Amino acid sequence: MKKILGKSINSKQELEFIMTCLAIICGSCLLIGFLRNLTLSYQLGKDDTDNFIWQILPENITLTAMTICSVLIFLLLRNVKKGQFFTKWNSDLIMLIGIVTECNGLVQMIMRTFISGGSGNSTYMIYVLLGVFILFIACLFKLGIRMQEEQDLTV
Repeated sequence: MKKILGKSINSKQELEFIMTCLAIICGSCLLIGFLRNLTLSYQLGKDDTDNFIWQILPENITLTAMTICSVLIFLLLRNVKKGQFFTKWNSDLIMLIGIVTECNGLVQMIMRTFISGGSGNSTYMIYVLLGVFILFIACLFKLGIRMQEEQDLTV
């Protein structure tokens, strides 16, 4: 028995607690992405400079990627709650999360390099590295599923 917040819990309760926390984080990301996109749209209507769209576009792309990943994580959590852990659908969801994260990093890199002339920070490298790591985890997940299927056939 483990303790969370001073209470003794079993593994099922621990999983429920973790899933609730992740669902709250995903919901918060969706809400923040939506509200931030609304404020960026408002600022776009207010600001009449020629390059304002190029200033807010990188952030808007990241917020969109964050929103998509939040929805995919929520779908993954829903499958786990149903007891579907190592399935092709879950591995595909993990792969999509990695692809969205990787694409966000690559688009940020292209925008920083070609549009703004390479000026600015290099935070896009975090997205590229994180995307590669998530894709690696998805490949391991698929390999584990294949090994589990082979083991089920031999038993």
